[in-house]
Amino acid sequence: MKITEAINELLKNNTAFVAFRQPQTEEPQLFAGGDFVCVESLASVSENGFVFYPFHADDEKIRCLKPQQICSGWELQIDFSELKKQQNRLIELSDQPFIASKNEFLKQAKSLISKLKNNELSKVVLSRIIAHEIDEVVDWGRKFEQICRKYPSAFVYILSDGHGLFWTGATPETLLSANNQKAYTMALAGTQPAKTNAEELYSWKQKERDEQQYVVDYIADILKDLSVKKLNISETSTHLAGKLAHLLNHINFKIPASISALELAQKIHPTPAICGLPAEKALELIKQTEPHKRSYYSGFLGITQDNMSADLYVNLRCVQVIGNILYSYVGGGLTVDSNPEKEWEETVLKSQTMLSLFTK
Repeated sequence: MKITEAINELLKNNTAFVAFRQPQTEEPQLFAGGDFVCVESLASVSENGFVFYPFHADDEKIRCLKPQQICSGWELQIDFSELKKQQNRLIELSDQPFIASKNEFLKQAKSLISKLKNNELSKVVLSRIIAHEIDEVVDWGRKFEQICRKYPSAFVYILSDGHGLFWTGATPETLLSANNQKAYTMALAGTQPAKTNAEELYSWKQKERDEQQYVVDYIADILKDLSVKKLNISETSTHLAGKLAHLLNHINFKIPASISALELAQKIHPTPAICGLPAEKALELIKQTEPHKRSYYSGFLGITQDNMSADLYVNLRCVQVIGNILYSYVGGGLTVDSNPEKEWEETVLKSQTMLSLFTK
């Protein structure tokens, strides 16, 4: 059976699953069956499964799936008879999130920039939600394949808990990739449209470079405090993600045996790339300013194997599906040099990663 067919069958049967394709790989994977169990902390998670972690504990529950079946490949073997029969499972549609108008967003941005100018903090990330109506019937298996083909360097996923929780996305950002004690993360910030001419050089303003350095320094400080070994930070480069370009630093290190991969991920999250700096002040302002809950947007998700092995990604360029409406969650980093109008335009650009797949 094709994975595209399996995705549609699992959705039809209201069976919990996640289909995903890791960056720069050809073969997708499918975790099917079981339940997305809510947990208070990742400290209790130590076996193979999939983690779906919210931006903040006040927004949503931490969810973990221990699947009944694990398959891989575009053509796969899956036994639906072994999965829970849940066609009649109660679907609980989430409340529709708040959609801010352009004037409301600009007002929020101006208010936060004024606080930055008063030296209350160095950076804060402001997000908003865009609603987009889609057809009543969507071939989601085919959409998953299209997203994988369009964004080969992204972590692509489609996820349903069978109860109405339904998300899909193509994120460019790795939070943590760990195998035994070898680990990798990245600092990714700054945004501009990708050049149409591949040979054209990118020019980055000081605002974007400062924003990037905040993320690098923040992650490096946390890792040093945890006494990681062999910390190596690459030079800053330009990273292409679909029609967007970002600044990127690769960060490699060795995890101490005293801390698990999931515990380390919780220490790093949320980085200044999706929250701000200082983190506590930025988080406080986000919750005071944004009229919506971020839910799983800018949280993290991915697979866990054991205490020291995991592949986790920041949940960016993502949409929540409620009925026949896509809710695209997008945001941008504000610094003292930010222009509210340009920040609005940046969120429009970011939303196109997913919404462009649903427009003719």
